[in-house]
Amino acid sequence: MRRLMKLTAVIAMTMALVATAAPFGADARAEPPDAGATSAVLSCAPVQSPGRVRCEVEARVAPGESISWGDVVLVETPPFISPLRARIGPHDATTRSPTAWRWEFALVARGKGIGQVDGRVRLVVCRESTCLPRELTVAGRAVVGPDPQAADGGH
Repeated sequence: MRRLMKLTAVIAMTMALVATAAPFGADARAEPPDAGATSAVLSCAPVQSPGRVRCEVEARVAPGESISWGDVVLVETPPFISPLRARIGPHDATTRSPTAWRWEFALVARGKGIGQVDGRVRLVVCRESTCLPRELTVAGRAVVGPDPQAADGGH
């Protein structure tokens, strides 16, 4: 009987916690109305031969918001390119202002080609005293060798 009373008390406390936390959980998943103002861009400098390919990702948030944490995860690279690291962490950010963070990193090109580098930028964005996670997909073009889309024909 005592065991049943303890179990009932635990269940009641759990239900009370869930009921109390439900509004917070719902708010945590909801994006603020101006969430579209958050942006991220991945770009890679073209190179003429295999070797190091320098890339960067820059993330920005809306006025009144600030970035308190962020990282970049590389999801996919073309077959001729390998990432040196798949994750570029918050301590690797080369610029950390309240509204913009930038990460610079290198890829290794084993051959010539053109392809897309895909990644995810994960941020914790704060507005006043509320901080929420945001995730943005980024994609950039990697060019190793001549670029047929270049204005001078790739030379």
